[in-house]
Amino acid sequence: MTHVEAMIKREPLERRGLKVYSLFVLYFLLTEGPMSGYELAQLIKERSHGHFRATAGNVYPRLHELKEAGDVEAGEPTGGREKIVYAITERGKQTLRHGALERRQHVENLLKMIDHVAAVIAPADSSS
Repeated sequence: MTHVEAMIKREPLERRGLKVYSLFVLYFLLTEGPMSGYELAQLIKERSHGHFRATAGNVYPRLHELKEAGDVEAGEPTGGREKIVYAITERGKQTLRHGALERRQHVENLLKMIDHVAAVIAPADSSS
């Protein structure tokens, strides 16, 4: 199988594990309420201080995967631009919980490393 074929043939979401990006999408749908893919992209970009390159182009494929898995539901298109609003489902809440717990140690280790780096490269105390 070529690299391109491997990219085209995607494993189901539950076998690949929940990507961090999907966790953001589900988290914001849970805490902020239903919204469009564009609104989600803006929120992810804002809340991550630009660390995640959130665009409609990478949010909508994730929403589609989550919808296919039953984790989000899409409302009827509205407005002149056919805006679709997405909402988290009960299944999505369980997926989010499981994904967050599964990655908890990884996130805690990352936060410890960030704290350590910040302490090591902290500016010298100029009050001495």
